[in-house]
Amino acid sequence: WEHGLTVPEAPPTRVDREVTGGEVLPFGDGARVVHAPGHTAGSIAIHLPLHGVLFTGDAVASVERVMLGVFNVDRAEAAATFRRLAALAPRTVCVGHGDPLTENAAAEMEAAANAV
Repeated sequence: WEHGLTVPEAPPTRVDREVTGGEVLPFGDGARVVHAPGHTAGSIAIHLPLHGVLFTGDAVASVERVMLGVFNVDRAEAAATFRRLAALAPRTVCVGHGDPLTENAAAEMEAAANAV
């Protein structure tokens, strides 16, 4: 972990289906899987391009301001992921921690990505 914290090992979670970046899932009029490494190697985001909605998981947080998620296994990779997610220019962003961005989401994401 980036701050030298030791985290106890958790038992694995059952996987029902593996997905890959770029895959289109059959909901939300074509939900696209976005590979989003950095927080963890296998992190993903889900983008609903027809609706302008992005689910970021823990890659992005919105606690008083939009920011890079914390506790990343690879901060440089997490920052690169943040910039790629911002480039999707979503209208609504649902984050892993904090309130969703429902106004000026694309501009807020871009500004935060430029600050990373």
